[in-house]
Amino acid sequence: MSDLIPIYSISKPFLAEAVLALDISLDTEIGQYLPGLHDCYKNRLVANILNHTSGLDDYIDMPEYHEAVKAHQPAWSRDYLLNLASRRTHNNVGFHYSNIGYLLLVLLIEKQTQHPYFEAISELVLTPLDIQGFEPWLTRHPSIPNYDPHWVFSGTFLGDPKLIASSVMKLARHRQASIGLSVGITPLSYRDTGFEEPGYGIGFMSDGGWVDSEPRYVGHGGGGPGFSLMALVNTSNWKSELAYSTGEFDQKKAIVDLINKMEGQEEL
Repeated sequence: MSDLIPIYSISKPFLAEAVLALDISLDTEIGQYLPGLHDCYKNRLVANILNHTSGLDDYIDMPEYHEAVKAHQPAWSRDYLLNLASRRTHNNVGFHYSNIGYLLLVLLIEKQTQHPYFEAISELVLTPLDIQGFEPWLTRHPSIPNYDPHWVFSGTFLGDPKLIASSVMKLARHRQASIGLSVGITPLSYRDTGFEEPGYGIGFMSDGGWVDSEPRYVGHGGGGPGFSLMALVNTSNWKSELAYSTGEFDQKKAIVDLINKMEGQEEL
């Protein structure tokens, strides 16, 4: 396991693809698939949760969460987190990144497949697309022995650094061939992201991709204790690259550097 590293939120495109593979209605409230959810969660549309436009807050904004992680405590149960987070307002307008929303998607694929998270991802995405180099992250990583991986409630796993970028590329090519990469993209107003036209669509960070055009780049960043990463795919030549660090990490610089590295490379 020591050769594999946590991919943190780079798992989100894979989780989003797993939801698509279920062939359920994205315009349905999540509570229709997960009975018993608190009122503040159950009426959010699956499509909006996928695009971080459901209004949900993020548990990363909760001081209690940071205090517990900093104290090296064992991870809370999912029910405890959702109950604690239910006290928040959850009334965001437009794009608001929400790991709480992606936890609900984890619960959705687990309920639909009757498998734990990584097995569900494998059944719905990794095996059908012949994506290899990933393993579940269930015990403490030797590089970060004081961190319980179950704190990543929104789902993650371990990946081979040599295969992460090419795996995201496989996923992106499949998405383009199925529903298209531009479907569901929400333009973002953020500045200085490294993208010319930043957006987010069904689990992918993107550059461009609206008004009947495909995005120029898609990918996702990830970060947590010990590791920070950015995987990016050039959709014009289907080249992919990964940047990761165990120290300081500037995501904007990583995006710019990856774009420059992929520009001009020959098409696959």
